[in-house]
Amino acid sequence: MKQLIILVIISLALNANTMKMDYIGELSLFGKVASAKVIYDNDGKEYSIKITASGSGILGRLTNDKQYVLQSIGVVEDGVLIPQKYIKSEFTQDFKKVKTYTIDYENGKTFINEYKKERVEESTFDIISVKYNVTHKDVETTKEEVLDTIYKDDMISMFFNKSNNLLAMKDNEVKRMTALGSEDTQEGVVVKHIKHEGDKSIFSVTVEKDYLSGGSKDAIFTLDDENILYESRIDGILFFGNAVVRRVK
Repeated sequence: MKQLIILVIISLALNANTMKMDYIGELSLFGKVASAKVIYDNDGKEYSIKITASGSGILGRLTNDKQYVLQSIGVVEDGVLIPQKYIKSEFTQDFKKVKTYTIDYENGKTFINEYKKERVEESTFDIISVKYNVTHKDVETTKEEVLDTIYKDDMISMFFNKSNNLLAMKDNEVKRMTALGSEDTQEGVVVKHIKHEGDKSIFSVTVEKDYLSGGSKDAIFTLDDENILYESRIDGILFFGNAVVRRVK
């Protein structure tokens, strides 16, 4: 479900040199719970896409006001985005995690580096004052991993890339897509075109393993005729009601 919510927020396919957009997320039982800003730059040779998202209200409290930043950086060849780096970051006042995927096309490998910094509490017993003294320190860790494969898209670029041609899909047409960035998207997601409604196209997206087993709800997203996300939703989230992401600017 977490990966579907992320996919819903970034399900965009833009065709401009520079574009900035604002989105809000709402839960039917609590109102506005999140906001996101998307900045897309493409000069025909290089591109950069940055998404910044954070929770507010009950979601902000549950996530300790964590801020999320997703970045896709790469080159453009014949109008097609070719990712070179995909970066996922999470921040709070006392926590930082940055996971960087670097794609080596020449050798068919993907290098993953995860840096984490978090503040931990330590306590020592003072025999003289007969009490525990509490201190805090920052602990930094780094992990590295190598995937013996590459993906033509990451979790952001797959919805921006013209080559995926989502708006050309016919009603009930199904397309399997893979993307670097999470185990679920690397294994595959299934995008289905549901229908055209006026100047908009409505799709569903499901993690492939759940699609095959019938075990997960679909996320629904709507693109306008300019290939820009208009609205997306996941219905019936336990305890929270329906989740909706919509464009406000």
